Amino acid sequence: MVRTFDFGREILKLVAIATMTMDHVGAIFYPELVLFRVVGRIAFPLFAYLITLGIEDTKKPGRYIITIFFFALISQIPYSLAFKFQPFEQLNILFPLCLSALALYVLKKKSLETFLLILPLAILLSVVLNMEGNFYVILSVCCMKLLRSKPLLGILSLVGVNLLVFQTNQLFSLLALPLILLHEKDFLKKEISIPDASRYYTLRKYAFYIYYPLHLGMLYLVNLFFF
Repeated sequence: MVRTFDFGREILKLVAIATMTMDHVGAIFYPELVLFRVVGRIAFPLFAYLITLGIEDTKKPGRYIITIFFFALISQIPYSLAFKFQPFEQLNILFPLCLSALALYVLKKKSLETFLLILPLAILLSVVLNMEGNFYVILSVCCMKLLRSKPLLGILSLVGVNLLVFQTNQLFSLLALPLILLHEKDFLKKEISIPDASRYYTLRKYAFYIYYPLHLGMLYLVNLFFF
């Protein structure tokens, strides 16, 4: 069986992975260098946008959400080691992304009323369990969903959400918007067909999930032995 996928989405994933890595390198090794964190702000909005696309496009949303949760669990130990937390002192960002995906699934399959009931519960859970980014992650994903249907309103809501987070350099995350809008306007979209059985199909499907705990583990080891 041959499947068609959007290569432009792969470009966004690569940019998100590269900027996320730079952010983590800066946070762990060079916290005094602002440039790493500024560039790193670009990563999360791209992941939030990709989660939105994932829920919209997947034919198996349950499996998609379970996959995110599974890798969130796997990533927790290297995440805690890399950032010097106790094992469950703070949960990694895949956990609130999983809640975000669940909320969007409810919106897609149920009703707006059910979504508005689930959303505050997801936000509360993300705060109570001290998930990285907590309410910011979930609201940002919802803003990306809004941006897809009403771009101007989505952009304004994203600006508002970023203003809610009183952190240095946070507004630099809006630098990801041009890439997202280019994809929305089809300038980055390029369809490619590959067979299900190909290794590339499997690699592209799980590359980020594998990369996330792997790079955190590597950063921990580098920090342990060389810094």
